[in-house]
Amino acid sequence: MRKNTCGPARMICVLLLALTCVLQATAQTHPSRTNKEPHLDAQQYMDILGQAITLLQERYVDSINWSKALSAGLNAALYELDPYTEFYSEDDQNDWKTMTTGEYGGVGALIQQHGDTVVVANPYVGKPAHKAGLRAGDAILKIGEEPMLKKTTSQVSDKLRGEAGTTFRLTYQRPFEDTVRTVEIKRQKITLDAVPYYGWLTDSIGIIQLEQFTDKASLGVQSALIDLRADKAHTLAGLVLDLRSNPGGLVEEAVKIVSMFVPKGSTVVETKAKLAQWNSTFRTNTHPIEPDLPIVVLVDRGSASASEIVSGALQDLDRAVILGERTFGKGLVQSSASLPYNTLIKFTSAKYYIPSGRCIQAIDYSHRNEDGSVGRIPDSLTHVFHTANGREVRDGGGIKPDMEEKPMVMSHLLWFAMQKSAIFDYATRYRHFHDSIPPVKEFSLTDEDYAEFSQSMMRWEKDSLLKAYDIRLAHDLDSLRQEMSGALECEIALRYYNTPGRTAKYLESDLWVEKAKETLRNRKKYKSILKTH
Repeated sequence: MRKNTCGPARMICVLLLALTCVLQATAQTHPSRTNKEPHLDAQQYMDILGQAITLLQERYVDSINWSKALSAGLNAALYELDPYTEFYSEDDQNDWKTMTTGEYGGVGALIQQHGDTVVVANPYVGKPAHKAGLRAGDAILKIGEEPMLKKTTSQVSDKLRGEAGTTFRLTYQRPFEDTVRTVEIKRQKITLDAVPYYGWLTDSIGIIQLEQFTDKASLGVQSALIDLRADKAHTLAGLVLDLRSNPGGLVEEAVKIVSMFVPKGSTVVETKAKLAQWNSTFRTNTHPIEPDLPIVVLVDRGSASASEIVSGALQDLDRAVILGERTFGKGLVQSSASLPYNTLIKFTSAKYYIPSGRCIQAIDYSHRNEDGSVGRIPDSLTHVFHTANGREVRDGGGIKPDMEEKPMVMSHLLWFAMQKSAIFDYATRYRHFHDSIPPVKEFSLTDEDYAEFSQSMMRWEKDSLLKAYDIRLAHDLDSLRQEMSGALECEIALRYYNTPGRTAKYLESDLWVEKAKETLRNRKKYKSILKTH
C-alpha cells in the first residue's frame, strides 16, 4: 500500500490542484450523471472543499490527518474515472519506478505470510538474500532490532526495502532447527527479470516466458531469442511466446517485441486521444530477427494492455497463432504528469487501436449504469474487422484466441492444500532432509514421498473447509495424486533449481503448452489457421 508523507498543508495544495482537474474531467466524462445533480463547476467545488476543511480543522472533535484523508479522497475521485488513474505522492515514486523499470532497492526475495510469521518464499539467485544463504521457509524474526512477529508481508517488505548500499542485520529461524540465525545483508538495486524463463520444449521448439513490459522487456526477449538460435544442440523451428497473466506495461516495449517478427515499417498500434494532436502511430523501425519463425502466443484472462498489443498485432498481421483464453480487454493508454512537491498523477490519455483498426477495450467507463457500475461490452455490440489475410476478428473485448482453450482450474483439494501452506511446508521439509535431487526432467516423487505427504495432510481431516468444498481427504489424495504430485514437484524443484527449475517442471504437464507444441509440429494446421476462412 502506498504512503503519503508530504506535510498536510502541502498535500492539501496538491490535492486541491489535482482535484480541480479531476472534477473538470468528471463533468466532461460523465455528463449524464451530473444532469441529475445541482450544477456546480470545478471552482465552486473547490470553494466548498476549502470551507469544509476550515470548519473541520477548527471544530472536528479529534485531530485530523489531512494528508491521509485528502489523498484517499483524491484517489476515490480518480477511481470514479477508471481503475487506472491514480495519484502518487513523493514517497510513491519508488512504486512508480518499480512499475516502469522493474527496479527497486532491496534484498531480492519473495516473502509470504505463514501464520503469525512472514517467511521467505523465493530468494532470487545472485541477489542479497540468496547470497546471505536464505532459503524458502526461513522465518523472519527481526530486521535490525525491530521484531517482525505478527507483522504483515507489506510491513516486512517495507523494512527489507531501502536504498541500495545500506546494510541491516536480519534475524531468522530455519525450520527444523532450534538455533536462531543472524546475518548482515547489504541491499542492492534489484531488477526484476521481465523474462524469468526461456528454454526448450522439444529439440526444435523453444519457449520464452514474458511476465511484464518494463523498459528492459524487449532486450530480455531479444537475448532469449539469440540464445535459443545459437544453441548448437537444438534447431529452432518453432517458438511459444507465453504472455499468460502478463498485465502489460510500456507500449514502446510491445512495439519492439513485435518488430522482431514482422517487416520493418509495419504499423503495430495507434493511440487516439481527445485531441488529434495527441494521437500517435507506432511502427516497427528495425528489420525482424525472426521474420519466418512459426509462433504460438499463449494468452489468458490475465493478459492485458501491452500483452494484448503484442498478441493482437501478431494476430492482425497473421504472424502468429494465438492460443488460450480471451484476454482481459484493456485498451486504455496511461500517461503521467508531474504535480507540485514531487508528486505525479497517472491518468488515462488515449485508447489503443491495433493493426486491423479495432480497439480492444472491453469496458466503457464513460457510460456507467445508474448505480455507478460498469459492464463489459456485449458481443452483439462489437464490430467485425479483418486481419491482413482477411480473417474476421472483433473489437470490444480483448483478443479472442484463434484456438480457444478451457481455463486450467485447480481442484478443491489442491486449493485447500495451498491455503493451508501444505505444499509449501512439505517442500521445506523435503529440502531439509534431502541435500540434492536429480535434474528437473528426471525428478519425480516416489510412492513413499507421496504417502508421507498424504499422511501430513490428514491433520486437517476435521477442518470445516473440507465439508464446505466437498473434499473427501483420503479419497481425493488418492484420486488426484497426479495433480497433487505435480504441484509438489514444482515447489520442490524451486528449492533446488530456483525459478527456472520450477517453471521447467510445470511446463512438463501444461496442457496449453502441449497444444502449442502440437500446432507447431503440424505445419499444415498452423498455416491453415492463418489463412482466410
